[in-house]
Amino acid sequence: MFCASVAYPLDAEGFDFDYFRTRHAPMFAELLGENCVRFEVHRGLATPGAPPPPFVAAAYFWVTSAEAFGATLGEHAATVYSDIANFSQTQPVRGWAEVS
Repeated sequence: MFCASVAYPLDAEGFDFDYFRTRHAPMFAELLGENCVRFEVHRGLATPGAPPPPFVAAAYFWVTSAEAFGATLGEHAATVYSDIANFSQTQPVRGWAEVS
C-alpha cells in the first residue's frame, strides 16, 4: 500500500478549503478509480497549548499500485494541475510514502 499526499502551507494564497474538500480531492480520487482504496482531507487547526498546524489543508490518497498511480497522474496531469488554480494560487508540497 502507498500513500500520496498533498499539503498546502499556512500561507497558501487564496486557499478555498471547501472547493479542495468537495471538488478537487474527490475528483482526483475518482480519476484514480479502483486503485484508490481511500482518501482523506484534513484541515489544519490551531489548538491552545499545541504547536501550530504545519499546513492549512492536506489530502491523503491510499493506493495499491504505484504504477497505476503514476499512469493515472500522467494521463490526467493537465486536469489535476490546472484545477489547483480554482482553489489556491500556491502549489502544494507533495509526498509519497509506503504504508506498512
